[in-house]
Amino acid sequence: MKYIVSVDIGGTTFNSGIFTDSLNQVAISEKDKIRFYKSKNEVVNAIVRQVNNLIDSVNISKTDILGLGVGAPGPLDPKKGIILDTPNLRIFKNYHITYDLTKKLRIDTFIENDANLFALGEWLLSYKKNDVVLGITLGTGLGFGLVVNGQSFTGGNGMAMEYGLSPFKWGMAEENVCIEFIRNRSRDLFGRRLSPVKIEKLWYDGDDKAKIIYTEFGENLGVVLSHVINMIDPQVIVIGGGLSKAFNSFKKSMFKQIKIYSPTYNVNQIIIERSKLRELSTMVGACQMVKEIKERT
Repeated sequence: MKYIVSVDIGGTTFNSGIFTDSLNQVAISEKDKIRFYKSKNEVVNAIVRQVNNLIDSVNISKTDILGLGVGAPGPLDPKKGIILDTPNLRIFKNYHITYDLTKKLRIDTFIENDANLFALGEWLLSYKKNDVVLGITLGTGLGFGLVVNGQSFTGGNGMAMEYGLSPFKWGMAEENVCIEFIRNRSRDLFGRRLSPVKIEKLWYDGDDKAKIIYTEFGENLGVVLSHVINMIDPQVIVIGGGLSKAFNSFKKSMFKQIKIYSPTYNVNQIIIERSKLRELSTMVGACQMVKEIKERT
């Protein structure tokens, strides 16, 4: 049997998984936090240890591993295997990560935008009956991935769907649709920076300030999504990332804005829902990427 390894690198955490070449899960590591390490090299070495430990834990040989698929925040150059000047992963600025991981792990390594892999994994696992599926990752930043007719849409140069970096009235789109927005607004209203989890709990407890924060967050997300919906007209929008856990807290104000600005949403039955699988979808998408690359070479 052949296997594929995947690594999901977010803005704050990373973890690894091993899957069979038929995309069945074998093992998933615990998450590790980037802030525990002082430099790029320390983070990379921690990823290498995590992957090696996971491989050892399931007692498989590296000769049976087809490759390693890495998901990371964009922008990045997947053709060259380089993480570019990524706002949410500064420690890896202009870093040729696939070269290093291939060398250190002795496994062929490939990289793609994590939102693209998330969308691909969601399509494979949950939405294969649909031709146009949009994946959204909400967390340290705001990521977009698109699957059209079963294929990831990455544009002419591999850097499509970086809409989170586009300018809006408040600045960069993702500035008001990310974890930092929640923390900053909690400082404004509560006098201290609170985590999204804490604000969500307060929201469920009926706290008025928490309701204001997630109402504003949902309005911002709804405006951003309306742009993308009008441009792409997807059949499905699936929302993942850490902040997707608070979907119930912001969905009402989000849908309100989408209904105002997106005619196709009001006419067609576009599915917009929270991912049930989240990081698993990203890892499955990474494995599928490796399979497709290996089949072409």
